[in-house]
Amino acid sequence: MAGERTARVWARIAAAHEDHEPVSVAALCRAAVRCLGVDGAGVTATSGLVAHEPLFASDALSARLEELQFTMGEGPGAEDFEFGSPLLIPDLESVAARWPGFVPAAVAAGARAMFALPLQAGAIRVGVLSLYRAQPGPLNPAELADVLVFADIALQMVLDAAAGITGSPEYRLLDGLSDKRAEVYQAIGMISVQLDVSLEEAFVRLRAHTFASGAALGDTAGDVVNRTLRLDPDPDSRSAA
Repeated sequence: MAGERTARVWARIAAAHEDHEPVSVAALCRAAVRCLGVDGAGVTATSGLVAHEPLFASDALSARLEELQFTMGEGPGAEDFEFGSPLLIPDLESVAARWPGFVPAAVAAGARAMFALPLQAGAIRVGVLSLYRAQPGPLNPAELADVLVFADIALQMVLDAAAGITGSPEYRLLDGLSDKRAEVYQAIGMISVQLDVSLEEAFVRLRAHTFASGAALGDTAGDVVNRTLRLDPDPDSRSAA
């Protein structure tokens, strides 16, 4: 039965790929939306607190949810990666106290349920498969069984991409995000040096300023890189010119 399910999921992924490109995470996300009763899906490659790279998101809201989690450091995908177990949230509003920054923003953006599964091989975790619904509701048993297979296949694809096994152009980062994300990493490094703190602490400071100002993380990072913003070394102070 497991082999039949895997074969069926692979067939759905193959059917969802476009043009003549090799099957990739893009096709996997499109197939997940069609088959799992969800409204959006995304795959993010992750290595630790700082490095998060969106590989594909099926729609703008999926990309927005990933950006919110990256900015705030909380949410199903962020916690899922840290602890390495699936987080299935059929009603986001029921966990508002758990993620007080992320949940209101996610609900306001249009997500009411989220499901996050770690991409892991043993103790090694390389990313997250995230799905959302516009209406509250759990995955049914068949959908849950399928999503576990989707996560296993996504893990294989991410590992293949990291190893250079696939040359598919669909493994590229989300259009428009890679440059911004590179600026985020550059800004983290600059803040770390300026304030003489760890990269993790620098990321916390950058997130805090972004959240307080209401700006996008990439825009705040760009201001740091362009030297129009310098964060205050005093942790009780938000920022300084």
